Amino acid sequence: MKTNLLLSLVLFISSGLLAEQRTSIADTADDVHPLLVGQTVPDVPVWSPEGKPLSLTKMAADKPMVLVFYRGGWCPYCNHQLNELQDIEDELVAMGYRLVAISPELPDNLKKMQSERDLSYTLLSDFRIEVARAFGLAFRMKDKTADMYKEKLNADLQKFKGEQKYNLPVPGVFVVDTDGVIQFSYVNPNYAVRLHPELLLKAAEVALKGENVRKH
Repeated sequence: MKTNLLLSLVLFISSGLLAEQRTSIADTADDVHPLLVGQTVPDVPVWSPEGKPLSLTKMAADKPMVLVFYRGGWCPYCNHQLNELQDIEDELVAMGYRLVAISPELPDNLKKMQSERDLSYTLLSDFRIEVARAFGLAFRMKDKTADMYKEKLNADLQKFKGEQKYNLPVPGVFVVDTDGVIQFSYVNPNYAVRLHPELLLKAAEVALKGENVRKH
């Protein structure tokens, strides 16, 4: 009996430490601890381009979701990924998915970007970096790196994000079922390497078949 209680206590403390480690802002992109397949999407508010708070869990309950985290419209790799997502959105919608892309950019920036780039899927703002932290993706960019981006890409992150600290998400893709459970994830600290759209389509298809099997 004492052994079981001790084991339960150790597991409880360990899970708390892991959760704290996951949701803290990591020192580098290599140090993040993202949510894993089988874990549930946290109910943390995210913001529409109009500045309204939304619930990811409620969105997922409505229909399965492909959730993409990107660094911002100033990032050329992110822009390429956003364009690729636009190319496959119709196929994802035909499967029954909602495609959602989240970045730390301010809501007004998203509204402008969606219009200028003719993106038909949903862009949401995590300007407080709360969602990225809850997913275990948040890290602190070094000031030197931010200064380099400002010089080479004309990317003033304070202007885009509205804060003094350079906190960003590691780019990631999550396929989420209607119970809010992650069925597929791809997270890579190397921001230049993104999930190929054909692989995402296949992962979404497999996840949907798995959900149908579980519910029948």
